[in-house]
Amino acid sequence: MPIRVRSLEVIDTSILSPHLKRITLHGKDLADFPTDAESGYVKALFHPQGLPVVDADTAKSAVKRSYTVRAFRAETRELDIDFVLHGDLGPASAWARAACVGDVLAIAGPGPTKLADADADWFAFFGDLSALPAIAVNLQRLPEDALGYAFLEVPSKDDCVDLEKPPGVRVEWIINAQPDIYSVELFQCLEKLQWLDGAPYIWGAGEFELMRSARKTLKSLKSAVHGKYVSSYWKIGATQEGLQKAKALEEVKSALRMS
Repeated sequence: MPIRVRSLEVIDTSILSPHLKRITLHGKDLADFPTDAESGYVKALFHPQGLPVVDADTAKSAVKRSYTVRAFRAETRELDIDFVLHGDLGPASAWARAACVGDVLAIAGPGPTKLADADADWFAFFGDLSALPAIAVNLQRLPEDALGYAFLEVPSKDDCVDLEKPPGVRVEWIINAQPDIYSVELFQCLEKLQWLDGAPYIWGAGEFELMRSARKTLKSLKSAVHGKYVSSYWKIGATQEGLQKAKALEEVKSALRMS
């Protein structure tokens, strides 16, 4: 089945923090974009040389980079994507850093949403800058009386952006000025999590090794968990293609352990 490619135009950009840039895309190809796609992902498409794909005809050989749907306004056909501005200047980051009104970008998707189950007794979110857009959507959609925590690792204090959230959810920011070096502080927040009454939904995303450690910790929990989502969004020293290979290998190892 061919992928659905949408050719869109940049109509607005805004710098949210030193390492986060919001790009608003618009176009007639969003006419049938799902209205409930926020927290899901789209694939931004680039040529191997780094230039953005602009139409479906050249999408087959594209390099794909995943980004969270931060917001979608169906009435105006506007899609907000928050791009992390990495220092490595990969194709997506380089494009996002320079993107301005009038530029064109093709995307594929969206994929499934990544929302915590609102029926949980309480919530615990943890993630680095790559997960911040998805966690922001989750916090925004929680019930007003929700309780819990959000532990967020960012490169600088200036990356601690305002978040819309229920008053009963406490946000703790962790500053890691070297995100490309493995850090345990975010993982330690999960290990030392103060358990509230009832069963939580635990949601985490970020660097591959950190998420692998998080899965092991969650498997060892003796307390009941309402549900969980743990996903690797990137891997230190690897491209997204390298990340996908590492995730596939991890799935094979997990299947062998269970057999």
